[in-house]
Amino acid sequence: MFGRGFKRGMVNALELPKEVILNLPLISLTGKEELVIENYKGIVEYSDEIIRVSTAVGVLRVGGKGLLLKQLTSECIVITGSIQNITFLT
Repeated sequence: MFGRGFKRGMVNALELPKEVILNLPLISLTGKEELVIENYKGIVEYSDEIIRVSTAVGVLRVGGKGLLLKQLTSECIVITGSIQNITFLT
């Protein structure tokens, strides 16, 4: 009904959490050892060096060594290991 621009404007004007209203991923990095991704859609690829996660704004590629899915729920993913890079793929 309303365009994405309208929703974004309302979120900004009312200071609502963007990740909830616009279904955007919320990404939290703790050092180089732990990455938490909320509002994801699914896992595209999983190995100990690359994990690709589908989100509403594209695929998030996590590269590193010894990567492990420590936690996987319907709300969030927790990745641990030696995280070397994080990239959004288009």
